[in-house]
Amino acid sequence: MADKPKLAMYWASSCGGCEISLLSIGDKLLLVDELYDLAFLPCLADFKLADVEGYPDGYIDVCLFNGAIRNSDNEEMAQLLRKKSKFLVAYGSAL
Repeated sequence: MADKPKLAMYWASSCGGCEISLLSIGDKLLLVDELYDLAFLPCLADFKLADVEGYPDGYIDVCLFNGAIRNSDNEEMAQLLRKKSKFLVAYGSAL
């Protein structure tokens, strides 16, 4: 069987509603796990920055990046995840 695509999700400066909605999909979360290998989802599992830094460039197939970039930490994470991801999808908003 071929490797599953790698999925990442990061919460920058935002309200957290997008992450809560992901966690509230209940048993459908098992479908996400069935279809994707989770490469980085700190809201769901104990991932560290060093995990992402250790991935080769382009290792993550899709990264969902939520929220605004408001400080240097958010900017560094956005740049790192863009480098490590084939596709980075920015969504959500911060008020």
